[in-house]
Amino acid sequence: GACNARPVTLPAATRRGEMGQGLSLRVGGGKATREPETPHRLECDYLVVGAGASSLAFVDSLLTELPRAEVVLVDRHDAPGGHWNDAYDFVRLHQPSMFYGLASRKLEGSWLWNFLLCRAPWKHRANKSEILAHFASGVRHWVKSGRVRYYPRCEYDFSQPEAVHSEGGTLRRFRGCDGSTEYTALVRHKVVNGTEHEPLIPSRCPLPFPVDKGVEVITPNDLAASKKRRDAYVVLGCGKTGMDVVVYLQRKMRVDPKRIHLVVPSDVWIWNRFPPEIWRRGGPWDYVHRYLELDGDFDKTLLSLEAEGLFFRLDPERMPTVLRHPIIEQGELDLLKRTNHIRRGRVSSIVRAANGKDVLVKFGPNFLPLTFAENTAFVHCCSPGPFNGHLAAFTGGSVDVFDSPTSVSLYIIFTPPASLPSCAIAYLEAAARRGTLDLEFGRNLVEDADLEPWQVLQRLFHPWPAMNRGCKEQVAPILNLALFFAVADRDCLEVLRWFRGNKLSLFSTLYYRSNMWNALNAMAAKRDVLRLTAWEERVVRKLIVKLEPIKEF
Repeated sequence: GACNARPVTLPAATRRGEMGQGLSLRVGGGKATREPETPHRLECDYLVVGAGASSLAFVDSLLTELPRAEVVLVDRHDAPGGHWNDAYDFVRLHQPSMFYGLASRKLEGSWLWNFLLCRAPWKHRANKSEILAHFASGVRHWVKSGRVRYYPRCEYDFSQPEAVHSEGGTLRRFRGCDGSTEYTALVRHKVVNGTEHEPLIPSRCPLPFPVDKGVEVITPNDLAASKKRRDAYVVLGCGKTGMDVVVYLQRKMRVDPKRIHLVVPSDVWIWNRFPPEIWRRGGPWDYVHRYLELDGDFDKTLLSLEAEGLFFRLDPERMPTVLRHPIIEQGELDLLKRTNHIRRGRVSSIVRAANGKDVLVKFGPNFLPLTFAENTAFVHCCSPGPFNGHLAAFTGGSVDVFDSPTSVSLYIIFTPPASLPSCAIAYLEAAARRGTLDLEFGRNLVEDADLEPWQVLQRLFHPWPAMNRGCKEQVAPILNLALFFAVADRDCLEVLRWFRGNKLSLFSTLYYRSNMWNALNAMAAKRDVLRLTAWEERVVRKLIVKLEPIKEF
């Protein structure tokens, strides 16, 4: 089964089964001419850059909706899975496996097998090897079916000029990471950028501040591989990775929590993986509904949801200022609380003390340095993660998902589950190709009857600005969800059926309700609190009318 499978490295230039001769291009004299396809001259419908979770979820849904589509998949890693290839060995999903990965296959495995192992499938959280095996299995199936050609250890330069072919499509080039091989592809439809939200992780990123030579800085990958014991561990960062490291140090390495120091630059709200009466919850949408109910008061919203058991914080005496999306359970929170917390802002440098043995950790100008003994390991856990400082995480409206007639970028448009937004973008792309978008309603929303389908989608869909505390930005995910229901098909009940059939969606669970229609009515009623423009208010009111048939969901 998937649990014991090892990651699979597929051939560097896997071609479509027994496809015979395709067509490719030679560029010369300013014109593109066709010639028989070769391993280095390709033709496809979509060139997908990146083979991480977002890209693979997109490809999976695209091939489901457009079974005849041909895809070239390009990635710099040796195997599918994106950042999971570089992750530490003890990493696990923070969310349940059943809502992650590819919609066409079960990451959690057979439910019967889970029950035989006395394990609840909805509580299964896949480890690194299971995730990589899941993705490799999917890519292997697509390659075998002849619909995907996969090129690992290759890179694509997004700054390259776009060359339009006279018979349609665009010419694109990518090359092997070692620079020895270049490929030319005629892309009939679009280049898909699946790298925008690929997490930056410690094993691939240096620390963002200077460290003196000889100071022992390790990554979580090093921690799992090393047998060496240290007198103390300083965990640099308190995001998902930092929390994982603290739990690993105590549960697996049996380190005394008094020897663990967790640097907390700013306190964050943390999701409870198993809140009380979870079956009655609306998942991540609970936050949006309560936020609207409390007139956009961030602190009151989180405090009320904390009282109901939906959120945690490290210290009940401190008010977190940030809502990110680590997900833990009560036992892990207890382990985090046992450690020493360092709240002096961000680390500015780590240097040797004057005695040549001790190590000083320096912060901003308002704090004195902290001194640690020589045999201290500093664990690098301060890479930015999936939002990686991207402009879209702060000002989503200034960034486009449907960039142009020939490109699309896989930004996060909904709140987690993480893979679902890419599935939704694939569905919109397929609907535009099939002609099943509710184009008339979309044009009505943007108030321009002359727009092409991609232009309508460009105007309507923007990334979720997860790091922006503005009122309007906080409710953007549920507005994007409503827009998707409204334009992805002429019949919003058909869109609901798609959601219910997609295992990555919370709608696929028996009793789930998003209460999206109620949220739209609250947005209209509180337009002044949200500072909606006149056009935005008109959009919300049109959505209320269009989506009334699914108001119970």
